[in-house]
Formats: sequence, structure tokens, C-alpha cells
Amino acid sequence: MFWTALFGTLLALGIVILVLVWLLPTIARRMLWALLTRPMSDTLAELYVSLKSTPLMDFLYSSLRAQSGEVVIRPMGSAKPVHGFDDLALVSGQLSRHPVLESEAVSLETVLGRHCPSPLKFSMPLFISGMAYGLALNHASRIALAEASGRTEIPLNSGQGPFLAAERERAFRYILQFGRWTWNREPEILKQADMIEVQVGQGAMPGNAVLSTPTEIGPEIRNLMHLKEGQSPTIHADLFLEDPRHPTPLSEVVAYLRSVTDGIPIALKMGAGGRLEEDLAVALKAKVDVIVIDGTEGATGNAPITLSDHFGIPSLYALVRARRYLDQHDPDHRIDLVISGGFREPGDFLKAYALGARAVGLGTIVMFALAHREITRTVPTLPPTDLVFYRANPHVPLDSTLAAKGVVNFLTSCRKEMEIAIRTMGYTKVSDLKPSDLSALDPEIARITGVHYAGDFRN
Repeated sequence: MFWTALFGTLLALGIVILVLVWLLPTIARRMLWALLTRPMSDTLAELYVSLKSTPLMDFLYSSLRAQSGEVVIRPMGSAKPVHGFDDLALVSGQLSRHPVLESEAVSLETVLGRHCPSPLKFSMPLFISGMAYGLALNHASRIALAEASGRTEIPLNSGQGPFLAAERERAFRYILQFGRWTWNREPEILKQADMIEVQVGQGAMPGNAVLSTPTEIGPEIRNLMHLKEGQSPTIHADLFLEDPRHPTPLSEVVAYLRSVTDGIPIALKMGAGGRLEEDLAVALKAKVDVIVIDGTEGATGNAPITLSDHFGIPSLYALVRARRYLDQHDPDHRIDLVISGGFREPGDFLKAYALGARAVGLGTIVMFALAHREITRTVPTLPPTDLVFYRANPHVPLDSTLAAKGVVNFLTSCRKEMEIAIRTMGYTKVSDLKPSDLSALDPEIARITGVHYAGDFRN
């Protein structure tokens, strides 16, 4: 019976193929004739022209807006091309400066809040950026990130979500975000941080309010956020200490956090914008220890497209402008500068360090490492992010052990490549890097960064 059914199926399939092959030339000729003789508006050529003048993604966004009448939310940051670190090259040592022998050790150790009684020390100039539990990532993802933090000895940032004791126990160092929401304000939670990051904005969402629907979070998240049934988790537009309706100046927020914590660094996290220097002036006046700047490439799990694509400046521009401002107004270099947004691989991490960043935050690329070992469980029917994004009713559960291994391997690979690159440049410490260790491949980038243009003669 089986073989009869199989033979019949193959026979029918063969007949269908033969008919299609026989009819194909006729169909093709008729379609081509119609394309060449009928008005363009009457053929599929019109769709082709429309998609040439209107990019495919813009067509998709317009369709989603037309369907729902709601704000279109997109994860993973902006896809718009920007001038970035690809326009810079690291300078190798060969004869005038010799490379370092492969047998010599390389130090990647990093310290933030160097002048604080309890500075934040970690193994290499990388940390895992804030990706909130519940508002962005699921429980298994956060636990996996904490495990990876512990095994690679780099900090984990809590993001805007509720404090999760299980991840704090596993993380090597813990950066707790404090900001425009009502949760994570208990002194016993604040005291568990190794650094507190006052969040006023980020790359994809620079300082706007975010209101999630109550149905998007489960009972555990609701309990950790101290929300009542039906109450929405809200990230307000401005900082506050007591009442969201009455914003609190940054200086008062910083002073309060110092009074609660015990000598740890207090950082400011903000998205980079056109008024960057004015924002930095406020930060200096508030006497923060660390400034974390998110370029426009910085991603989030739920940014409105207009905010993600049409606000902010690229990470490279933001880093250069911030470094110059701090060099002028913080001559004792008491404030450490950190950059995040769009960083993917070790070469760019080192370029950022050479331009004056003390550390680089990693977000999207870490999520890919999280999903790496289980990606085949989702595609082609679901996106890989389904493994890591929080949903009250998840489609595909993530194995946190496998996910942690993927992140550890990614970070270990990055460490090894950075060590090779630093030796190649003739150094043994990442802290030795400086702007003269870079060449600009574009004259405009050379002008912006102050780095030597590779096309010019160099004495």
C-alpha cells in the first residue's frame, strides 16, 4: 500500500512538472508581452517601481500603520547607515614600533569610578548593557547573562526592569539602573549594586515616556514591580525621587544615591543628541563619577520607529564630542567615559578605547550569542529573538545553560582577539591605546575625530 501511494504521488508530481514545463514558455511570452505593451499602472511593473522609490521597510511600516492605526514598535535599533568605526583602522607595530612577542601577557583590566572608595573593577573593557527583565528579555536570558558575567568577570547591567535576586547572585559585578520608574528604589536593593546608573535616556529612546500594557507582563514581573492588577508598568519622561509628576534635578538624585550607597560609583546613562555638551555640563555639575553615552545605533526591545531612526547622533560622533568636552572641563579626568550603541566586534571595541572610552557596552550582539545554540528551534517560522524576548506566554523556551555558554564563548573569543590586536600594535595594556594608534580612512572622519588621514603624508 505504501509503495503504491508513493508511486502514485511521484507520478502525479511528474505530470504536474511536465505540464508546467510545457506551459511555461507560453506563460512567459504572455507576461512579457503584457509588460511591454500595457500601461505600467496595469502590470506588476508598477509594484517594482513603487518599491524602488519607496524602500521595502518603509512599505512595511506604512502597511502596519494602515492596519492598526497605532505606533509602530520595532526592536533591535535603527537600520539606517551611519558613519562609524569602519572608517577607522588600527595602526600596527612593525619596524618603527615593534609588535609585542606572543609570549607576553596582555592586561585588559578596566576600572570605572577610579576616584571612588569602592571603584568598579573588571577583567576587560566590556560590559553587558541594560536589557530589562520583563520589559525586554525573559527570565532564562537574564540568568544566562548573569552566568556569563560571572564566568568572564565583566559587569552585568540590570536595565530598566525589576531587580532579580537570582541574577545578582550569579553576576560578577552588578550595575543597577535607577531612573524614571517606581521599582528598584528600596535601599536594600540599591545597596546590592557595584555601580548605580541613573538612566535618563538611551540610543533608541532618548528621554521619552514608555507605557506598556498590563497584559504584556506576567504575575512575577508585576509582583517585583509592585504593580496592582491592571496597572501599567510606566517609564516616565523625567527623573524623580518621590512623585513622577514632580521631576527631581539630577544633582539631587545623585546626592540621594550617594547617601544610600557605600562609596560605589554613580553613573549617568543618556542617549547622545545634538545638545550633548549642554547635557554633559549638567552631568558635571551633578558630580557623577561615570558617564555612559548611547549612540543612535543603540537598540531596545520596543522603540517607536521615529525615535529610533530620527533622533540622536552616531556613537562615533558622540564619543569624540564627549571626550573633547571632558578633556576641557574635567582636566583631572575624574569622570570616566563609557560608550555603547552598535558595537559588534573586537576591533571596534579597541578603536573606541583609543578614542577615549574606558569601556564599551554590548547589547544586540550579546542577544545573538544568547540564541546561537538554539536558533534552529525557531527559524523559519519564528524569529531568533523569540528565544530571548520576554512574553507572558513564550513560544519557545530558552535553555539558560546553553545560552550562557554561547555568551561566554563569544566574550572569550573577543578577549583573545583584543589581546592579539594589542600585541600587534606594540603594547601590553589596553590602557596604552590612544588616538595616534588610529588612521582615518575617510577625510571627513579624520576631521571629526582628529585622527590622521591615511591618505596624507605622515612625518
